[in-house]
Amino acid sequence: MKLSQKETLLLGGLYGVSDTSFSLFNFEILRDILFIVFLFSLVMLCFNKTPQYISFVATKYPQTSYYLSAIGWVTYFMIMAILIFLISHFFIKYPDDFFAKFAYGLMYCGACGAVLSLLFAFIKAKRR
Repeated sequence: MKLSQKETLLLGGLYGVSDTSFSLFNFEILRDILFIVFLFSLVMLCFNKTPQYISFVATKYPQTSYYLSAIGWVTYFMIMAILIFLISHFFIKYPDDFFAKFAYGLMYCGACGAVLSLLFAFIKAKRR
């Protein structure tokens, strides 16, 4: 079981960008379907099977996949942070308004991290 970092980050970037665009237009059913496809693709990557759409994007659009891979970590960071919060909620009693503050803070950290990652990727691409 060996995860390829490039495909995993590209999957995270594709999911993050498409989920954000669907959430702006309130397509909740499509977001749910997209999350299931994301989880299924992540399981496939765990078993060294690269989904065909990830290979297609990586070969057909190398510049776009470079920038999507740069922000791919944000998706995994958000999912892990929410899972850690939900697990710790069983052991620690948080105030009622803490989850809303946590979600907004997480959203701002993800947005700032994505902008910084894109900026660093742009600088790195221009130096080549």
